[in-house]
Amino acid sequence: MKTKLTLSVEEEVKRSAHALSRLRKRSISSMVSEFIERELARKNEPLSEFWGIWIDRDMTLEQIREKNWNRS
Repeated sequence: MKTKLTLSVEEEVKRSAHALSRLRKRSISSMVSEFIERELARKNEPLSEFWGIWIDRDMTLEQIREKNWNRS
């Protein structure tokens, strides 16, 4: 079963992904899925690099979630 995932990206990234998907004749969704599967096979924590953006910030995960819920 597949589940929908929505990403927020810059317009330039969207254009690049769209062009790449046309070039490879694959959907953007399948390319993202393959990337994540490849990263999972390569290492234990594939998205650990993203946690580096929170270094030296005094926000907890719960505070981030609360802030995002308040926006919607």
